[in-house]
Amino acid sequence: MPVFPNNLSLRQLRAFDEVARQGAFAPAAKELCITQSALSESIRQLEDAVGMRLFDRTTRTVGLTSAGQSFLLDVRQAFEVLDQGVKNLEDLAALRQGKVRIAAAPSMLAVIVLPLLPQLRQQYPGIAVDLLEESAEGIALRVRDGAVDFGVGAAHLAGAELLTQPLVSDQMGLIARADEPLLKAPRLEVAQLAHLPFVGLTTDTAISQLLARAPGMPANVLNTSLRVSDPPLLFEAVRLGLGVSLIPALTARHPASRDLRFRALDAPHLLRSSLMIQRPRRALSPAAQLLFEAVQQRVRALSRYEGIFLD
Repeated sequence: MPVFPNNLSLRQLRAFDEVARQGAFAPAAKELCITQSALSESIRQLEDAVGMRLFDRTTRTVGLTSAGQSFLLDVRQAFEVLDQGVKNLEDLAALRQGKVRIAAAPSMLAVIVLPLLPQLRQQYPGIAVDLLEESAEGIALRVRDGAVDFGVGAAHLAGAELLTQPLVSDQMGLIARADEPLLKAPRLEVAQLAHLPFVGLTTDTAISQLLARAPGMPANVLNTSLRVSDPPLLFEAVRLGLGVSLIPALTARHPASRDLRFRALDAPHLLRSSLMIQRPRRALSPAAQLLFEAVQQRVRALSRYEGIFLD
């Protein structure tokens, strides 16, 4: 811990610097807008605090002692660091600089967060952004450990003590090539997928776990012969004719889904809920708050699409 005497003040250091600059007490007191006696008392208190004389005084002049000359270099260096620190805070408050770290599921980053960044970079070029793809558990752990400013994803036991705010719910539905007849069926139920080849996500993903808990899932959905680890791979597998799949409506807005089609399930009615996740009692930086609010606005814009609902 730095050693800084309790009776040593910034006011005294400013007085010391100004007397050294002016070479006399009268002009230094005028510059600092204090009386000459108050200035003399500040210098006396400073010398008492450090235990050394810093000035040699005569009736007409004031000069630094050798100790004072050495101390002045340190004081001015400290002032430069302090002034830069204040400037940095001003830049942060004015959003001229800053760094934001966000953890979220891959589809959330691609569909919600990334589309925000072109305008952000244009308006606030000094803000840097780190995006981390994570599972629900990984998001909770990174937020809990302070590795990110906030997370966007599903609730998880690892984040039981974190601060959460409902963001959006999206409905599970069929993703298929445009020529799939079920996309035009009057009613779409999961049992109708039983005869189709199915492409699933790996069992460690929240989407796969949601389907495993849902009632009435056909065997080909629960025990598919093809599983992939992320949505872009899934979309490519569907595009290649390897099967159809079930994904949430937000995931269906992923750029990689381009020429595929989405149709929400009528039965069962499955919803995935996503949250904004923060550490409790920890205020967001101005830059992080900007991104936090932009994510909420982006979700409001997406709620016009099928199967996406504001929470």
